[in-house]
Amino acid sequence: MDAGPVVRVPLHEIRRILESLDSQRAAQRAAQREQRCIRVPHDEILRVMRQLDRQHAEDRALGMGSSSSKRRKPHGEPTQRKRLRPMEEVVQHQRQSIHRILQHREARFRDKERASVTRSWCNEDSLNLQVEAAKSFCEAFSDANTLQVSHCVFCYKMQAPRKLTAIPWKILLTPFLMDATESLQQCRKCLPQQPGVEVNVCFECRTSLEDGRLPKTCSVNNMDIGCEHRYPGELDALSPIEERLIALHTPFGYITKFSVDNKTPSGIRYRRHVKGHIVVFPNKVEDFVATVLPHPLLQAIENIHVSWSGSSEPGPADVAHLLQVRKSRVTAALVWLQKNNPLYERIKIDRAEMENWRYADSTDVPSIIIARMRREEPSVGEKI
Repeated sequence: MDAGPVVRVPLHEIRRILESLDSQRAAQRAAQREQRCIRVPHDEILRVMRQLDRQHAEDRALGMGSSSSKRRKPHGEPTQRKRLRPMEEVVQHQRQSIHRILQHREARFRDKERASVTRSWCNEDSLNLQVEAAKSFCEAFSDANTLQVSHCVFCYKMQAPRKLTAIPWKILLTPFLMDATESLQQCRKCLPQQPGVEVNVCFECRTSLEDGRLPKTCSVNNMDIGCEHRYPGELDALSPIEERLIALHTPFGYITKFSVDNKTPSGIRYRRHVKGHIVVFPNKVEDFVATVLPHPLLQAIENIHVSWSGSSEPGPADVAHLLQVRKSRVTAALVWLQKNNPLYERIKIDRAEMENWRYADSTDVPSIIIARMRREEPSVGEKI
């Protein structure tokens, strides 16, 4: 029997035909899977998920966890299966829910629109409400238990009294901690030496002391700056300029802002006070340390710029608390520093410099500072 004619087909054509057949089979299988897709109502899915969660909780309670391969059967009677809602009923329920939400949103918008037109939102509160609000505010800011008016004797962090705990420090401290806090014990007011005396400490310091550890923020933990009783009255309540006049070396910039409310009747010391940042530049301290103090007033205020804004220029009495320079306080501070601070032993007090200071309008504010005050003009953006 003779063989038929031989047909030669290129290899790439055979591959193309095979890939086409594979694609057709894959499309047919995908179509069959889509036809077998079963639609399950949303409520039925939620019910099954809740039942599975309940079974998992029971398994965990019995200690079966993930190591158990068998699932525990639910207790009691099997839960009655809910009636499956038809698809049309589900769609109708969803439409009703969306309609209720839109109605609520529309009602809220209408209420706000009505309040905006009638301006009922800006009606003045009743007098009783205003009085109660002011009263509660004053009580909150006058309650010593909630304000940061106390401090921990070990870290000196300001705390509210109710956040501090009284402990018998000599009983609680171990021999190691007694040696580590030796410099703190020099102040008999902070740490009285009588047995059984209690002192106030914060939660962090108490936890560390009970564990036999030195607190991280303890003032003797590389931060031995001394307690509040170390500083005398001669150095207390000095103005920023007075501190600058008696300092061996001072920071470059210290921003302080006072706001004077002319509409509020008050004393000259009533101010809204905002402090800024201290800007320090690296320099050789030895080149700037003075041997004669106080510094010349003109030199001390060279980097001090006082500006004001408003309808009227503040007078010397308005800025006295911030810019006052009292000869008696400066002299007393320098005398105390000469006797008690080794860095001030060789300092000479320039009394002639202080005699040349001139003051404005029977105040302690130097007239040269008042003359250098300038009005702060608003920028173009602020005017707009």
